[in-house]
Amino acid sequence: MIIKRNNELFNLDSERKDNNYSVKVNEDAIEFKVVSKEKNKLDIIIDDKSEVVYYTTNRDKTFLHFNGKQYVFQSVENEEALDSTEFSDNIENIIPPMPGTIIKVNANVGDTVSEGDAVVVVEAMKMETNLYTRISGKVTEVNVKEGDRVDSEDVLVKIEKE
Repeated sequence: MIIKRNNELFNLDSERKDNNYSVKVNEDAIEFKVVSKEKNKLDIIIDDKSEVVYYTTNRDKTFLHFNGKQYVFQSVENEEALDSTEFSDNIENIIPPMPGTIIKVNANVGDTVSEGDAVVVVEAMKMETNLYTRISGKVTEVNVKEGDRVDSEDVLVKIEKE
């Protein structure tokens, strides 16, 4: 199966035996055990540590909150049908992991940001989440303000690599 996250495509293969999972993302293997499962929550053991994974699905997207970070994955049925402009290494669209409310906007049009900067804070499922940029560059669009309600497909901030 092919999935995408931001501008990257990944090959995903998984195997399950009882409550033990082996997931291969490209060439990296991840193994974990599901200890308990509730609605939108998994208690897992990974690398001999107990962790909690929150998840939800909205249409073709899966949203994960794990180890203090948010991840958004989208299934891709036909790699050739993807719009190549959506996967430019020179542009990053900051989108929320799930519907929520904008708590804080840390960037303005014209600002220069560095890889790893938190550009927006969004609240979803009673959790505040920093949305970080993966590239360094100039902010070309800011489409939200504090208090705005946003959907999981809204482009909050657009950054162009310098």
